[in-house]
Amino acid sequence: MPRNYRLPMYHRQSPAIRCLNFLCAVLLTLVLVAGVILFVLWLSLRPHRPKFSLAEFSIPNLNRQSGAANLPLKFTVNEHNPNQKIGIHFDKVDGSVYYGNELIASGPAMSPFYQQPKSDTPVQGELSASGPTPTDPAWPRFAAEVGAGSVGLRLVLTSTVQFQVKLWDTREHHMKVDCEFRVGGDGSILQEYKNTPCKLYF
Repeated sequence: MPRNYRLPMYHRQSPAIRCLNFLCAVLLTLVLVAGVILFVLWLSLRPHRPKFSLAEFSIPNLNRQSGAANLPLKFTVNEHNPNQKIGIHFDKVDGSVYYGNELIASGPAMSPFYQQPKSDTPVQGELSASGPTPTDPAWPRFAAEVGAGSVGLRLVLTSTVQFQVKLWDTREHHMKVDCEFRVGGDGSILQEYKNTPCKLYF
């Protein structure tokens, strides 16, 4: 070994620095644990949107020659709350029915209600049709579809909802439910369209 070579000297950390490193490690661990706990709570309390499906729809005497004006229109839409611990407040529900782009019925469908967690509620409504009539431009196509036994319609429901998480409510959400389906010549929903899921927009 050369005469002028010296072994490197390793300096031990002072107690203050070691204590500071230990506190930083503990603090970081606590932050990570708190983050995991908050993430799990967020997943368990995060509201899931309700689900809708069209169960029934009918317009009796749809095939009459004078048109559909003033005919009673009845429907039932099943609403499912998939949340385990979150209820849903629904404001009044309004319903509208369209033939193509033509509005043929609209009005209030159901009063405000509260839905318990993990439950089902039938949204039932009755409206009065305003058309189509023989004087409408859409009448020839409508009459032809009635004669063929398959008429395409859309039912739209609108409301304002709030999710109830424990003792507090979330902000209000404007909700739109869009159900596309077809009815037969007698005005009853065709079997293959019963209980089909509806589109939901928030």
